[in-house]
Amino acid sequence: MNLQPSLGVETIIASMPLALGLAVSLFVAGLYPIHITFRIKVYVTTIPTYLAVILLPPPIAALTLGLTTLITEVRAMAKKGNYPSDVATAVGRWVLVTALAGIFAHLVPTNRMEQILLLLGTAVAMYLGDVVTCAFEVAPMSGEPPWRVMMTLLREGTIVEGVQYLLAILGAIAALQEIWSLILLALPTVIVYFAFKNAKEMQDSTSKLLENMADAVDLRDPYTGGHSRRVADLTSKVLHALDASGPEATLIVAAARVHDIGKIGIPDALLKKQEALSLEEWTVMESHTNHGAELLARYPDFSRGMDFVRSHHERWDGKGYPRHLKGLDIPFGARVIAVVDAFDAMTSDRPYRQALTVEQAAQNLLAGRGKQWDPKIVDALIRTLSKQLGRSDIAGPLPLAGFAPAAE
Repeated sequence: MNLQPSLGVETIIASMPLALGLAVSLFVAGLYPIHITFRIKVYVTTIPTYLAVILLPPPIAALTLGLTTLITEVRAMAKKGNYPSDVATAVGRWVLVTALAGIFAHLVPTNRMEQILLLLGTAVAMYLGDVVTCAFEVAPMSGEPPWRVMMTLLREGTIVEGVQYLLAILGAIAALQEIWSLILLALPTVIVYFAFKNAKEMQDSTSKLLENMADAVDLRDPYTGGHSRRVADLTSKVLHALDASGPEATLIVAAARVHDIGKIGIPDALLKKQEALSLEEWTVMESHTNHGAELLARYPDFSRGMDFVRSHHERWDGKGYPRHLKGLDIPFGARVIAVVDAFDAMTSDRPYRQALTVEQAAQNLLAGRGKQWDPKIVDALIRTLSKQLGRSDIAGPLPLAGFAPAAE
């Protein structure tokens, strides 16, 4: 392999129509992202970006990507109030990615195999450069360490990006023979965009359906209205206190949001019964954990969280249900949900008692620390409550006597 010859004026002029066409494609694609998470979006800009790196001289490619990114980011700044530093960061990272990928893209192959390897190497360099630079751009905004952002990008975006790079490589091979063949890429690019967009919308619809089912369970009992929402909100704060973030934390919060969904199959007579439940009735009530896990298992996007739902009534000492798991054998997410679930139950009114104060509930959590609940998670919840209320003595001096904590 050899380096391509230096750039001439004629080459620059000849490349301008292609550069303009790719710039327009980049701008249009940038208007319609697919939202993966609150802070992370996937754009179908990979195909024109890759083609710019492969087909345009390096300075023209960098200029095309830089100017297009600048226009897009300035538009976002005017619309969303982004800072000028955000614009500079976005432009800088794409110029950097272009330069990195150009190392492979502008070597001259001596045979067909080398050409294919160069095209693949350019794609790999671009993708890794995109992931790494995006992680360092997103990390300060999300509060997550860069490596966790990278894992999210790789997990959530690799399929979308991989399909785009495949199409881009095929387009580059065709364009190197006949530049007008790029027009044929328009239809598959649009199809890819709508396929992934529809898949994401289906995932969001599934999430909303399950959350509505969880809310319906809460509303069946006037004493538990909003319970699942509160548990999810507080779970998120406790995870932050534990320095837990990223995809696993997101999954735990999602599971907390639907942790009682299995109660949708429990009769109203049991859910609303004001007297103590019989042994047989308790057996039916306890089945909601397995029912919830079985329900979530039917939905691929939620199936990874079903163990958290199944195990959120397990106890640290092994006396919980349904599998009598003990200590660290209980999934981490289930241990977090168990503590938060118990706290919300204690601080909510019940037919047989009034809601406990935050201080009283905190004392009871400390009483069950290392027995019913994971000590580290109890401590994290206490820290969270203390921070919220601006107090350091939230739990008081002693646990309450004569109160057996019960979770929802």
